[in-house]
Amino acid sequence: MAFCTQKYLPVGFGLLSTIGAALLLFIMFKAGCAGDPKGGSFGDPVRALQLESFGLLPVLLSAASGGAAIGLMSKSIHRVAQGLAFATFTLFCLWVAGMQFEIWGIQSCF
Repeated sequence: MAFCTQKYLPVGFGLLSTIGAALLLFIMFKAGCAGDPKGGSFGDPVRALQLESFGLLPVLLSAASGGAAIGLMSKSIHRVAQGLAFATFTLFCLWVAGMQFEIWGIQSCF
């Protein structure tokens, strides 16, 4: 029974990572629709900053669960390093993608 749980644990972490990334990108798009926090010339910048702060939890959840999934799938001795490298890469990619989704939100709503 423990083998079956061990087999599906990386899949669960991978799904959690995907859901966290999708939630982050949705929140960032809504933040762009709420306003432009950098320039302050569009919409409500206070609401946009509030939505951006809500995006911190999904990005951390996505990176941590993705790193855990990669670490659990790896069979090498360097599984912790591979998991941390993937989590760091995921944080960077989601940060850049979040900025792009915020720009798209500003462009589509204003």
